[in-house]
Amino acid sequence: MKKILYIFLLCAVALGMASCEGDKFGPSIFIDPVESEDVYTREFDLWLKKHYTDKYNVDFLYRLDDNATDPDYNVVPVSIGKADTVAHLALYLWYDVYDSVVSPTFLKEYGPKMIQLIGSAMINAAQGTEKLGYAEGGNKITLLKINKMETNNIEQLNEYIFKTMHHEFSHILHQQKTYPKEFGLITPEDYDPNRWQDRSNQEAWQLGYVSPYASSQTREDFVETIANYIVKTDADWQKMITTAGPTGAAFINQKLEMCRTWLAEKWQIDLEAMRAEVQKRQANLDWDMIMSLGFLNEQPENPDGVLPPIFFENGETN
Repeated sequence: MKKILYIFLLCAVALGMASCEGDKFGPSIFIDPVESEDVYTREFDLWLKKHYTDKYNVDFLYRLDDNATDPDYNVVPVSIGKADTVAHLALYLWYDVYDSVVSPTFLKEYGPKMIQLIGSAMINAAQGTEKLGYAEGGNKITLLKINKMETNNIEQLNEYIFKTMHHEFSHILHQQKTYPKEFGLITPEDYDPNRWQDRSNQEAWQLGYVSPYASSQTREDFVETIANYIVKTDADWQKMITTAGPTGAAFINQKLEMCRTWLAEKWQIDLEAMRAEVQKRQANLDWDMIMSLGFLNEQPENPDGVLPPIFFENGETN
């Protein structure tokens, strides 16, 4: 009986091998969007490769990958139109700013290696908070709630995208070169990682923080101070300082000076020059500058603050 079973198994293996040798495999189901001419996003993918991967050594991710997101949250993909718009704006209001103010090679060397866009926010119902972005391991920045972005609303663009990018990149920088421990001694008693979301802007300002989230813990306070200073207009910054009162304003200014010194000494970044360049660009999008960088092929028909995407929401090119 054992001999018969042994012969049967040998025959089965032989038949299986013969079957495998005769199989003809078709093309892979996994399509390289850059190599394939059949993918309607190919033009956009080639543009991303040229302006992000080749120039800054960064992978700009807009296709949703479940393995690359936090499984504790339900999220949706970013629309192709929003992804394209963010990619153009990020080059003009973030990447090219560093090229101009710091060095053309700075972000290629120290910047994130991946930027991921997600259409929705990450909601924590238990705490009543939503996450707009996060950095991972000094290599990746994830931006959230992109589908709700209004391209003609600079305050919303800053809240959803650019303040978040400056915030998360500041995390990447201080993970490489530690910020001064004295920073956490300016307002040590009022950090609250569990209840910061219950504070209003005014309450946070009067305690010496630029935002309620800054009052959650020291490292968030540090990067929020940098990010808010860069993107807030003079009027908005002064409103915060005035509302903060003498004590709160003194704390905020003390923190700002520490951030300014750290950026200059550790990274040779002039915070005032950085802020001035960002303020100039966001106050008046310079279409000639955008086109000179190769962002658009022709002047948009409606250049009053709305950057038209290459792709419409239905995937057609304009």
